[in-house]
Amino acid sequence: MSDKIIFRDLQVRTVLGNDSWERKKQQPLLITAEIHTSIASAGKTDKVTESVHYGIACKRATSFAESNHKLHSLEAFAEGIAKACLGVTNRALAVHIIARKPRALLHAEYAGVEIFRTRKEALGSWGDDLAQEGDEADDEFARRKALVDAERAAAEAEAGRLAQEDRIIVKTLSLSTIIGVNLWERHYKQLVHIDLVLHMAKSAGLGAPESDKVPRYRNFRTVVDAVTDLVEKSSYRTVEALATAIARTATKQCKVPKITVRVEKPSALMFAACSAVEITRVLGDYAAMSSAAVSVAPTPRAASPVAAASSDDADKAAKSGTHSAYIALGTNLGNRLENMHQALHRLNTDLPNSHVVESSFLYQTAPMYVTDQPAFLNAACLVKTGLEPLALLDELKRIEAEMGRDFGMYRNGPRIMDLDILFYDEIDMQTERLTIPHALLHERRFQLGPLCDIDSDLMHHRLGKTTGALFRHLTTHSDAPDDIVRVTPLRASTDAGSGAGECNESAILKALSPSSQKETVFMGILNCTPDSFSDGGDFATLDLAVEHAAALTKSGADILDIGGQSTRPGATQVGVDEEIRRVVPVIQRIRELGITTPISIDTFYAEVAAAALDVGADIVNDVSGGSFDAKMLPLVARRQCPYVMMHMRGDPSTMAKMNDYGEYGGDVVRGTRFELAQRVRAALDCGVPRWNIILDPGIGFAKEGAQNFEFLRRLPELTARNIRASAKNATASLATGSAGHEEGEEGFIDEDLATGLANYPVLVGSSRKRFIGQATGKTEAKDRVWGTAATVTAAIQGGASIVRIHDVAEMVDVARVSDHIYRRK
Repeated sequence: MSDKIIFRDLQVRTVLGNDSWERKKQQPLLITAEIHTSIASAGKTDKVTESVHYGIACKRATSFAESNHKLHSLEAFAEGIAKACLGVTNRALAVHIIARKPRALLHAEYAGVEIFRTRKEALGSWGDDLAQEGDEADDEFARRKALVDAERAAAEAEAGRLAQEDRIIVKTLSLSTIIGVNLWERHYKQLVHIDLVLHMAKSAGLGAPESDKVPRYRNFRTVVDAVTDLVEKSSYRTVEALATAIARTATKQCKVPKITVRVEKPSALMFAACSAVEITRVLGDYAAMSSAAVSVAPTPRAASPVAAASSDDADKAAKSGTHSAYIALGTNLGNRLENMHQALHRLNTDLPNSHVVESSFLYQTAPMYVTDQPAFLNAACLVKTGLEPLALLDELKRIEAEMGRDFGMYRNGPRIMDLDILFYDEIDMQTERLTIPHALLHERRFQLGPLCDIDSDLMHHRLGKTTGALFRHLTTHSDAPDDIVRVTPLRASTDAGSGAGECNESAILKALSPSSQKETVFMGILNCTPDSFSDGGDFATLDLAVEHAAALTKSGADILDIGGQSTRPGATQVGVDEEIRRVVPVIQRIRELGITTPISIDTFYAEVAAAALDVGADIVNDVSGGSFDAKMLPLVARRQCPYVMMHMRGDPSTMAKMNDYGEYGGDVVRGTRFELAQRVRAALDCGVPRWNIILDPGIGFAKEGAQNFEFLRRLPELTARNIRASAKNATASLATGSAGHEEGEEGFIDEDLATGLANYPVLVGSSRKRFIGQATGKTEAKDRVWGTAATVTAAIQGGASIVRIHDVAEMVDVARVSDHIYRRK
């Protein structure tokens, strides 16, 4: 059956989501409907009663569109239009709807939805069963019934691929970018037109339009924002590469299951409208490409820390439900950091049939609503749970009570712990006790900021915006830009209990993000070893080591990094017992003398770290990133201490030979990002909170001289969301005038990172290292002080939060001047 009744581009006015300026305004919509039916009878008899009246269909569609439907998504709106059209007559067997919003996007012709619905899908049945008329013969009734059944079957088959999927369409997204191989094309941006078709499984869109349930990957604004950011910053040489990168961004970053991308280059041909490329990709295409193109670095790995978890933990995870609940945590009384750690632990162990799978960074925030109270610490976490929303709420209230929250306190007043459900799967519920998404989320930066650390693409269906868009809006329009500051613990609280009094804690919290950090943090090096490359043997006795620790503190060290095992190239391991013998007495004596400076234990053994923490150390500094000792990451999670995670290959005796990054196109930064992200993912999976992790790129570790200079030059890329390919080949091609199709052309690289590295604070340890001597000709490590000064300045310019140094007094002056240049803008 190919008969259709059609009306095209019916213009209606309605409030549906946001306009191109992210406002809720009445907007024009264009509706096209193809109603599948049989016109055979009307064609023979010319009777209106045998026809599907397109005028009535238009009125029904207009009436629904301009009613108070309270829908937010195009998908739900198209579903409602389909039902309106199919409700005109029983003869309407199926409908093909295209709904377009011409004012949806600033740089596109329109955004739209295309769906196909049979009468049975949309209305629940084909209608009343056929009844045999009194004077109708049996064979005539059978013939008529067979004809109707055939028409219905034909209606189901008519739409082709649309019978199995729905589509979101972005038409003619016009963006400017560098694209092309010719010399003149590399100097000027030119316009490209991009069409996007997001393919979704049809089952995701079925159901009553009133539900307005739209999975987050179907938010076309999220995809368009990501694509726009990619295209306008890229400089590909071929349209094919640009189209492939767009599809990769949509599938991997925005979670679109399948996408068709068409890229037109209007200026390509003098006597043609355009040249174009069109591709269709699914996420699996890129997963396969990534695994084939990138292999894991040949680093010896210990057993997975996750596998080392207890069997009880494994059983708990297996029994946990599959619902995703995003929980906000807030505290401003007692020992705030201890409260945070205790709440996270309780959510992971005391919440029935549940476990924590992800946590945010930590934020210090100004009080809101009631401003005369202490500052808050805020965070968020993702919990997988089998509890239903109200049961989960009851359990959260129980945990708050057990932690000492006073529910008699006035609303929005101080509290030991506040646990709020922000999202639960994709449900939209409003009851007297609970509203999901959280009723005030859209105005709370202290909840949106941490939530975006975990997933900035979560869709707030009632507002029609992602959490990232809501946070950007509040950040842009906030009258108090410092009311939320990301902080990192340099010392965990040591108080046993949180108490119910004023904010009282021994933790040291530092703002280490580039937007808020004003002064560099100094980690002073104290090597209790006879064989370290720079000062081996200088502080081998207890008295000398403690004296040097006091001197470092007096010179301005914010952290004392104490190590009993040399990690210089070629060093041999001394063993756990000897390392403990070297460092534990030093830490004990420092604390006995009343020196309160945070202490970092430089070790890759969990047993050494535990012994040091027991006598007063605060931070674990692990050059192996948890890969040498499978017990290290579970220990750090259990002890809730800050953790410096460094990138390294091999071990000190083999790392110098492991500086080939050929599997990453020779790009040391790309290789370090990929391998360090694997270690961060392992730490998160073991329960280490995101806020306790500090990254160290491992200057001098499995990196030869030139690679260290390159890393310092490109340090911001370590924690960038995307990095660009090296432009070396592209530059050479331009110089020679060649077409330039070599590897390493400009544009964003396809990275399959285990987790993103954005916003993690960075520590750089370049002090007195060999590559400085290669540049200065200084063979003695102690003569490389001023060469070190240059690397410290480069690290600060590159956004490093902490520098690990031998010569604290000299580097303090260097860093303070650099801080005024690069941090206090």
